[in-house]
Amino acid sequence: MKKAIHILLFALLLVSCSSDDNNEVLSQLTIKITSDETIKDYSIFQISITESRTGTKSTGKSNASGTSVFELPMGTYEITVEDLIDGASIMYASVENYTLSGSQATLSIKVEPLMNTLEKTFVLDELYFNGAKNGSWNYTYYEQYFTIRNISDRALYADGLSFGVAGDYNALEIGDDMSKYLPDNVIISQFYTIPGDGRTYKIEPNKSLVIAFSAINHNESGSKPKSLDLSGADLEIYVEGGMTADNPDVPNVIVNYSVFQAFHWQYSGAAPMILFRLEEDAATFLENNKVNLPNPASMGIMNQDFVKLPTKYIIDAVETGCADEFYGKVLPLIVDRSSIRINDAFYGGFNEQFVQRTPIIDDKGNNIVQDTNDSAKDFILNIGGQKSYPKK
Repeated sequence: MKKAIHILLFALLLVSCSSDDNNEVLSQLTIKITSDETIKDYSIFQISITESRTGTKSTGKSNASGTSVFELPMGTYEITVEDLIDGASIMYASVENYTLSGSQATLSIKVEPLMNTLEKTFVLDELYFNGAKNGSWNYTYYEQYFTIRNISDRALYADGLSFGVAGDYNALEIGDDMSKYLPDNVIISQFYTIPGDGRTYKIEPNKSLVIAFSAINHNESGSKPKSLDLSGADLEIYVEGGMTADNPDVPNVIVNYSVFQAFHWQYSGAAPMILFRLEEDAATFLENNKVNLPNPASMGIMNQDFVKLPTKYIIDAVETGCADEFYGKVLPLIVDRSSIRINDAFYGGFNEQFVQRTPIIDDKGNNIVQDTNDSAKDFILNIGGQKSYPKK
């Protein structure tokens, strides 16, 4: 009988010890989200917490004031916070190697615009500025276009992204009136912005946004076989009072400023395209950065107001030009170390010379494009390779 009692007591002791071992001590982690941006309701923010050793993941949402509470075992964690909606975010923050110890802890995490946190975001992808001709003196005016590609690994919004055309021409030598601002600034003659409420123009990874000078079918009559159908472009560069018609089915970019009171992109590529994002609103930026300089198109005899763009705002830019007319570099080396030039010396245009990113395959077998800030390597010249983007 005594032996049976001793066995029972020993068994109960084992159960008790085993139960104690399995009862992990949980800590209460309070996460407080903050931001320098004005955010009235934080309830759209999602929090993801991953334990570094086991990979165990916990997720939750913030309340309206930006607070969330988690019960977690003590350990080391990676934490991400983002306002994820429909698979894409605008604001983001991450914390690595956070050690949780003790019964309670509070962690403040400041979110910022997602674009500021990524090493790679957007690049200029396809650039069709050269034009084509459909027989003698039948040129395809106004059907220039370019695309903006998302080269990150997540969906991004292009809302608020700006683009401009360099004010200096690499095909003309008129002194250093504009080049003297290099390398900290680039002078631009035009400035446009993609509209939207912040979540309008979503671009998936490795996909592109199409912006057309004139978003119409330029071969609607069927008499211009080399002309493009751009009626399905995502955006159109319509400047009121210019030479193109406004397609009501295609949204317009915001026209912030143009020296020419119209979109003007050299058929020889002599005025490179620049992609950038401002830190302040456009009106304030223009007020503080207009400079009066000789216009290269007038061979330097006419002064006009141009815009000084700090290179710190530039996301991507491509030094385009014409090989037989290239005299001086417009973009600083920190933006583009070389150039991609067409070979057309006769009037500098209308020979279907199409510039596009060099396609490559990444380590995972995905078809992507090259981006090394060296246009001689990052771009190829594809004669006749321009694309139509018809209305779907």
